[in-house]
Amino acid sequence: MKTQLLGAVCALSLIAAGTAMAQKADQPGHKSPAPGSSNAAMSAMKDAAMGAVGVVSAEMTTTTKGFVTAAATSDMYEVEAGKIAQDRARSAKVKDFGAQMVKAHTATTAALKKILASNNVAVTPPAHLDDRRQSLIDSLRGAKAEDFDHRYLEQQEAAHKEAQILMRGYAKSGDNAAIKQFAAETLPKVEDHLKMIESLEGEKPSK
Repeated sequence: MKTQLLGAVCALSLIAAGTAMAQKADQPGHKSPAPGSSNAAMSAMKDAAMGAVGVVSAEMTTTTKGFVTAAATSDMYEVEAGKIAQDRARSAKVKDFGAQMVKAHTATTAALKKILASNNVAVTPPAHLDDRRQSLIDSLRGAKAEDFDHRYLEQQEAAHKEAQILMRGYAKSGDNAAIKQFAAETLPKVEDHLKMIESLEGEKPSK
């Protein structure tokens, strides 16, 4: 009987885990614009405004909850944006960069979750994008084909500069030693990504 109960519990746990992993980053019930349906000028202005909103607060760089929420949301955005870039980018190099971002940010999410579990940190990362990142993703999905690469790289530059401040800040002032180490180890990777973005922008991808 005990064996049957344990088996049932394990099965339910696996189902729950699978369901969580299958969840989309989009907010529940969200409907994104169709490709090419967004006004390029208005979307560019909106992206710039959303980037400006991306201020890294003291809570994000000093408290575990603030940092985990910010880092996990950033990773979700990066993975989703990278998938869109793989599908929509005109430049093969931008497509490749998108693929690298999916791989890199999936890895940092897994690493952070492992640290939280192994250190019994009672903070649960968010399961969906916040309003700001959802808006940025919608901007990419609705971008016209000729404008996509430029839009994606501009978003990436802003997002990685924000991540750079977040990682550097928590590595210096965070309240959890294990997560401080994670931030310190992730910072050089973020900076490498920024260099890659700057290189791609220098090639002036098609608008």
